[in-house]
Amino acid sequence: MHTRRPIDVLPDRTADTLAAWLHDHPGVQIICRDRGGSYADGARKGAPDAIQVADRWHLLKNLSDTVEKVIRGHRRCLRTEPTSVLVAPADEPVRTGRRAANTRQRHAAVHALRAEGLSISATARHPDMDVRTARKYAHAATAEALIGPNASSRPSILAPFHSYLRQRLTDGVHQTAVLHAEIVARGYQGSLRVLRDWLTINRSRPALATAVRVPSARRITAWIMRPGHKLTDDDRADLADARRRCPDLDTVADLARGFAALVRHQGTGQHLDAWINRARHAGYPEIRGFAAGLAGDRDAVVAGLTQPWSSGPVEGQVNRIKTIKRQMYGRANLDLLRKRVPTTP
Repeated sequence: MHTRRPIDVLPDRTADTLAAWLHDHPGVQIICRDRGGSYADGARKGAPDAIQVADRWHLLKNLSDTVEKVIRGHRRCLRTEPTSVLVAPADEPVRTGRRAANTRQRHAAVHALRAEGLSISATARHPDMDVRTARKYAHAATAEALIGPNASSRPSILAPFHSYLRQRLTDGVHQTAVLHAEIVARGYQGSLRVLRDWLTINRSRPALATAVRVPSARRITAWIMRPGHKLTDDDRADLADARRRCPDLDTVADLARGFAALVRHQGTGQHLDAWINRARHAGYPEIRGFAAGLAGDRDAVVAGLTQPWSSGPVEGQVNRIKTIKRQMYGRANLDLLRKRVPTTP
């Protein structure tokens, strides 16, 4: 840590490998590490007297990942709930003309004969019409169902239920399955597809009250984790708006900023237990899990909030080692890497 230079390269990241290396190199006093469990176990086994220091950057990174998970689960409350604006379908226009008048007259005559108990065949003989035409008039609930731009076609089997369906749409019921079950109970014998096609034309679609652009979970997390003086005015306004619309987000932001303040100000280890207690009583499993991890690694975390050490020099060396490995592509092995990493400037 003093020289900011690597002293060795291990073949893997297991606890036993680290423990064996520490056992062969006694005298290690400070072990600055990330939150990986294998490093903690290896350090505990190989150098039990050494002080383990949890790196502050990794503490903030773990917290940031936790906050982002919470926000992803609460994005729905950041959106303005849509309000369904259903416009009652307009009544079908009343058609006029000689053909419409004749259709209404014949429809009334057929239904009058049917009301007297006559069969379809007998009914057809009285107005002197074809049996199929008489059946068509008898099956039509209203004459208007027979009048239209395609009056010669067979009326829809759904026609007797049009009025009922329009009323249900006005009442706010527009689920196809629900409406189908209701008209089946009232005698509808047609298919679900016929109803679906009719609803496609006659059902008004729900419209959003307002279109709200919701920032991504990562962007909101960045606003929360970034120090206040580094936020722009727009960032502050957007974060305040998000916290106002989502009370859960407001609580999470307070917890996250409280822990970030402990990490960014050295010598705050004595306040860690109070923060863990607050987080454990929060209503978010992700935050409680993060707090439990801190409690399980308490000594290293307290040391990280108190000691001046960090893994910054190590992280810088990681990028250099990756560059060396790329230069050795096709010829790299651990022995050669061990020789090049400590000696390459």
